[in-house]
Amino acid sequence: MHQSQLIRSSTFLWALAVAAAFALFVVGLFAFIYWKLDDYLVARSDRMITTRIHFIADLPPARRISAIADHLGQDSRGVQYAGLFDAAGTRLAGNIDHLPRELGLDGAVQGVRLDLFEKPAAHVPVVRAVGRRLDGGDVLVMGRNVDETREISSVVGQALAWACCRPSASVCWLAPG
Repeated sequence: MHQSQLIRSSTFLWALAVAAAFALFVVGLFAFIYWKLDDYLVARSDRMITTRIHFIADLPPARRISAIADHLGQDSRGVQYAGLFDAAGTRLAGNIDHLPRELGLDGAVQGVRLDLFEKPAAHVPVVRAVGRRLDGGDVLVMGRNVDETREISSVVGQALAWACCRPSASVCWLAPG
């Protein structure tokens, strides 16, 4: 049987269709894993932020400033943010310089850009943060930089792409070569 006859045979075409469907399924599965991992990591950070703001908000007012200092002192990677502000918006404690205007004080975690007390060398981060108005009018803000979760998702995505299309493979599903 000649090569051109083999390529036009129904068996070869069915095998090619099955291989293509399998390749699309694998790529779709990898994309699903990538997006679900990213969502999971951000949701996990949101839960940690919410737990921390409830903990500090439930402390007596005299203990809040030291609790914020302790919380920030334990952050060796510099990904945690906290601020305590009086009713007029003056900073009382923490590493957040100004109360973010776009941050709702309803207890819902959202992405905001923070003005930090000590300006970072690189860029002002967009963080996941939550704000809550306390008894007496004070405002407590807790946040966390989620760039690390994006980096983890990126590494997993690259690993999945590499597994799908490694140089030693005889057939590459994602790109020719």
